[in-house]
Amino acid sequence: MTEDDAVHLERREPLADLRALRESLREEEQRVSYWRQLVQGRLDLVRTALDGGHPSVDDLAGLAAARARTGARRRSPAATHLALEGLVSPLAGLEALWAAPIAWDDPTALHRLERGLIEAEVKLSAYRRALHERIDDCTAQLVGHYQRDPAQLAEIVPR
Repeated sequence: MTEDDAVHLERREPLADLRALRESLREEEQRVSYWRQLVQGRLDLVRTALDGGHPSVDDLAGLAAARARTGARRRSPAATHLALEGLVSPLAGLEALWAAPIAWDDPTALHRLERGLIEAEVKLSAYRRALHERIDDCTAQLVGHYQRDPAQLAEIVPR
């Protein structure tokens, strides 16, 4: 490797790390968004029960359709094992909240589950905002790299 190659490699490595970090943040944001949708859907079911209703199969299908997003990658709730430096993921422990049965005829249990779901939704939303801020920061840094050295764009733009 020549000295010029070493300088070029040294200049590219932080850029590659920045791209990898941004991709990791995006993947984590997708997992968080998926769980947030699950929590919101479950919260809708609990609130229906608190209002005295029992959702029908059609209600559940309508709820699922209303929350569907096109183009989003879906992941199993079990695939949530990612911790990013400086951010504490609220995903840990959501499996227990998800697995908790909905006691349709027990208002005390329903209120307890509702509180847990609201707390989870608030934490997920705050975490998601923090992820978006970090993604935006990475994007700004990448733009700065490309503005300083437009030749680096050749690595990502198809010819």
